[in-house]
Amino acid sequence: MKLRWIAPSVLLGLLLGIVACRKPAPPPIVSSKLEEEAGEDLFEDIAASSGIKFSYRNGEDSANHLAILESLGGGVALIDYDGDGLLDVFFPGGGYFTGPDKKTITGSPCKLFRNLGKGKFEDVTVKVGLDKLAGGKPWFYTHGAAVGDYNRDGFSDLLVTGWGRIALFRNDPVDPKDPTKGRKFTDVSAEAKLDKGIEWASSAAWGDLDGDGYPDLYVCQYVNWSFQNHPPCVYDGKTPDVCPPKNFSGLRHKVFRNLADGTFADVTVAAGIVPGGPDTSKGLGVLMIDTDGDGKPEVYVANDTVDKFFYVNQSKPGKILLVEKGTTSGVARDEKGSPNGSMGLDSGDPDHKGKPWLWVTNYENELHALYRNEGKKDMQFFSFQTSEAGIAMLGQRYVGWGTAFLDADRDGWEDLFVANGHAIRHPTSKGVTRKQRPVLMLNRAGKFRVATKRLGTYGQAEHLSRGAAFGDLYNDGHIDIVVNNTNAQAGVLHGIGGKDHHWIGVQLVGKGHACIVGSRVVVEANDMTQTRFSKGGGSYMSSNDRRHHFGLGKATKIDKLTVHWADGTQKEFTDLAVDKYHRLEQGK
Repeated sequence: MKLRWIAPSVLLGLLLGIVACRKPAPPPIVSSKLEEEAGEDLFEDIAASSGIKFSYRNGEDSANHLAILESLGGGVALIDYDGDGLLDVFFPGGGYFTGPDKKTITGSPCKLFRNLGKGKFEDVTVKVGLDKLAGGKPWFYTHGAAVGDYNRDGFSDLLVTGWGRIALFRNDPVDPKDPTKGRKFTDVSAEAKLDKGIEWASSAAWGDLDGDGYPDLYVCQYVNWSFQNHPPCVYDGKTPDVCPPKNFSGLRHKVFRNLADGTFADVTVAAGIVPGGPDTSKGLGVLMIDTDGDGKPEVYVANDTVDKFFYVNQSKPGKILLVEKGTTSGVARDEKGSPNGSMGLDSGDPDHKGKPWLWVTNYENELHALYRNEGKKDMQFFSFQTSEAGIAMLGQRYVGWGTAFLDADRDGWEDLFVANGHAIRHPTSKGVTRKQRPVLMLNRAGKFRVATKRLGTYGQAEHLSRGAAFGDLYNDGHIDIVVNNTNAQAGVLHGIGGKDHHWIGVQLVGKGHACIVGSRVVVEANDMTQTRFSKGGGSYMSSNDRRHHFGLGKATKIDKLTVHWADGTQKEFTDLAVDKYHRLEQGK
């Protein structure tokens, strides 16, 4: 068998037969000399005034099961469901336990908040039909949400994941003859053939894997927990707590091919998806991103305490084929050759070289992972850059979940945000708490500096956070953040940084509303070249604003903007005004 070159640290880990479980760890590494960057606040907490009143319920207050089900929490989806140009906000609701023995898993209500503009929202859940499933059935225990236009009608549809199933909601007009009467959601899970075969779904991602223009679906599954497989666990030798994933086998993830007729086919086995097992496939986060520039998105999966998956896309029209190359590509483990407890994912171009790097949030006593894209033609390879980029200075006391690259101060360099919160009830490491502060790291020309103080009042408090979604809720050129906190009010952070800096935004629309995942946009301005990538999935159980946002610093114009469409065509623009969004349609 012909082998590619493997990083020495990864090879050492393989030779030693490292067991993929959450091992007893040394005390967290926390720099005593860590200095946070000071400055004006870059965000303001508007949750109280926004009208978004929501708390994700994990069920721990309905029964003291200490079930691992309670630890995952929920995500957030930003979706302009009514096409008015304003991002609305959807929250999965979680669930609780009922029945005589409190072992019946029941769903809590999900919520959709319509954006009224200027930071105000209204609850339209019942109005749009998201209060119940098809046939008036109540919600199941939910975790995540993914947004995509699966039927290519120009309106975003909604997929919701959770315990025992997933649900697909088609975005329909209330009255097909009168579009002014608004939109509603129709549960088409059974009609689309997505109502069977799911055991425990966490994150999901939409993206055209086989190049036919229709978005296909990747669904992460977690572990084989149930009340019949619910062992007692302790970390300090005496205090009962939530069990770690090493106590369970991972479930095989799912791939569904879009058949372009409103239905999907389960092609998991034929696509080459790795089977589940004790030491594999404990999926939490998923990202679709074209890492080699061929227009076809790869699939990167954050698995918990076992090797991350990196599926290289070798599909052809009508046939999905994903080849798992996480180890040989250098992104399955950390710099020591150890698997991590990985949760959140994103991809960006933090060094302005035009290649997408991969970013992963990890568990306590582990470094978050930043992988630089070193790939060349016909070879995908990444190098571990966490220390070199300055991120290791953050330390290892946090458990990171929702995350993204974003330009918080609009200076043209992508920064990083991480939502934090412990996975267990009673952390044992000294100084580590269950609720934790979020983290903001500002990119200073390729080096990151911790600047959490600049998150404003929200960043000074501790939260039990999970999913986070990122997008411009005001359409003012500032990226906002919505955080789903467990058993507490959601956070809504309005970006206010870089007020004296300019920006430009781009919404890509594929020909015939074809899926654009795999496309990229390059902006040249202010002696900088910035690249943004069209992605599916990302963060943790969440869905972000799919418009591309570029901070321009002091530049009052751009030199050139180039769209590289997923099908290989490209288009250049030199006359686009700054400080506004532009809708760019392929072929127009």
